[in-house]
Amino acid sequence: MSATSTQAFARVVSALVREDLDVVTVLADLMADACESLEANAVGLLMAGDLREPEVMSATTHSVGELELYQIQVGHGPCVDAVRTQMVASATTKDEIEERWGEVGQAITRAGYAAVSAYPLRWRKTCLGALNVFWLEAPKAREESDALGQSLADIATIVVLHPEHLSADDISARARSALEGRTVIEQAKGVLAYLNNVPVDVAYGQLRARAMHEGRSLTDMAGLVVREAASRKR
Repeated sequence: MSATSTQAFARVVSALVREDLDVVTVLADLMADACESLEANAVGLLMAGDLREPEVMSATTHSVGELELYQIQVGHGPCVDAVRTQMVASATTKDEIEERWGEVGQAITRAGYAAVSAYPLRWRKTCLGALNVFWLEAPKAREESDALGQSLADIATIVVLHPEHLSADDISARARSALEGRTVIEQAKGVLAYLNNVPVDVAYGQLRARAMHEGRSLTDMAGLVVREAASRKR
């Protein structure tokens, strides 16, 4: 992760814990940071979610804001595809852009862009919108750019959905839940260390590896390990 992307994430996280969080300001700053972090030339943010009509939430340039609006009007383009499929929509040559998105693609290339990617703002089974990134020249490290671009889109999702206020009871409940999860993980580490005759640190690595392999959260995996151990004793 580059220094600029690190700074971008740090700024957003700092904003999220403040009492005076302003979503529009944070998103505008995030778009500017995304442009720099991804070494892009312009970035736009389209919001959909439960809105009757998608809206252009933010854009680093007026022309890109117009490109986003054009996609909304014709119901076609990288952002629209990303929202519809909840997957990254991208093209890395002018020919590919025009072939994939027709008149919208031609508008993108006429604006001088040779590569474009749209990253969905996913929240579980819902897509709130898409982060659209434009380059005058295709990025060299495509996979790294896509990973960072999706991370920035995920951060934008969290900013939009971040609750303005949590009661003291809500905060306590979340803290208790986190501590309860940690307790189960500690129990699972002990179980694996005993069963496999390995140090606790190694057991923790085994627990994380199994959770990743089975596509489970660490807490769920720990609970399963503890239940499996209990069933063996019966």
